[in-house]
Amino acid sequence: MRKAIFVLVFLPLVPAFALAQSAKDSWDNIKQLKPGQKIEVVDTSMKSLRGPFVSVSEEAITLQVGKNPQSIERAKVVRVSVRDTSHRTRNMLLGSGILGGIALGVAAIPLGAASNEGNSCPVCVAIIAAGFGGGAGLGAIPGSRTVYRIKK
Repeated sequence: MRKAIFVLVFLPLVPAFALAQSAKDSWDNIKQLKPGQKIEVVDTSMKSLRGPFVSVSEEAITLQVGKNPQSIERAKVVRVSVRDTSHRTRNMLLGSGILGGIALGVAAIPLGAASNEGNSCPVCVAIIAAGFGGGAGLGAIPGSRTVYRIKK
C-alpha cells in the first residue's frame, strides 16, 4: 500500500524533474551570456582561460584575456563556466550563522562555568569569533556554474 501511494504521489513529478535539468551540452546556452560576465573556458588540452565574456558565434567563443581578446574554436572547447556572485551576501550570512551557532554551542558550557565564578573565558570568546568569521569567509568564496560541457 505504501509503495502504491509513493508511486502515485511522485510518479507525476518525474517529467517536471526531467524538464528542470537543462542540457549543458547545448552551445546555445553560451548565447545567453552577457558581455562582460566573468567566465572560464577549458579547452581540449585542459588549459583554463579566465576573463570577461566578449562574444560567441557558431564557430568559436571569445573572451578577454589580459588586454587581448582570445577566441577558442568550438571544437576545442570542453567546458564553459560562469562565476556566480549574486548570492555572496546571503551565503556569508548563512555561513556565519551556522558556524557561529556551532561555535556558540561548543563554547557555551565552559563560558557558563567560568561566568559563575566571576571569571571570563577568553578562549571561548575566540572560538565564537572564529566561528562567525570563518563562516562569513567560507560564504564569501565565489561559486561557479557550468553553462556548456561537451558530450562524453
